[in-house]
Amino acid sequence: MNADRELEIWREQWQSDASIPADLRRKVERQSRLMKIGLIGNGVVTVVIGGGSIAWALLSKDSAVALLAAVAWLFLAAAWTFVLTVNRGLWRPYAMDAAAFVDLSVKRCQGALKAVWFAGVLFVAEIAFNLSWIYLHSNPHQTWLRWLLFGSVRIEIVWICAVVFFSLLVWYRRRKSRELAWLLGLREEIIRH
Repeated sequence: MNADRELEIWREQWQSDASIPADLRRKVERQSRLMKIGLIGNGVVTVVIGGGSIAWALLSKDSAVALLAAVAWLFLAAAWTFVLTVNRGLWRPYAMDAAAFVDLSVKRCQGALKAVWFAGVLFVAEIAFNLSWIYLHSNPHQTWLRWLLFGSVRIEIVWICAVVFFSLLVWYRRRKSRELAWLLGLREEIIRH
């Protein structure tokens, strides 16, 4: 009877709020704040890009600009669909114990790794469409390849931004992969105890 009571006390301690390591709790709370800031940022991008493209299409009354606005909204819809899908169930732990906090952190890392791939694909699609649209509507007097590589300083800035963006994606993916490996090890340790 005494051993059963001791196991029950340990189980209660393990599941109690105090058993959650302080650094893990802070990390989860910080990630939750960043997720909220990310949603606000996505909202601002939607208003600026989406609203700006619609305003430009209405003011110009040009069907080519209307196409640009429609595709901008298509990209925005894809981004919102992805963000809302990948973040579903990731706002708070399902319980107030260390195991739940670790599980939430693992799921958030896995979502971040999915986001890296999505961001890369979406970025390429946006660049391909926008550069094609600009080329077709700018009468550049150059072949497509020459314009794309040496067309202007603006095009070169696009390529520099692309290199920076993909470098950051690689860095972020490596960081999240290391974090996921650590969290999976921590989860295994929790399961064993």
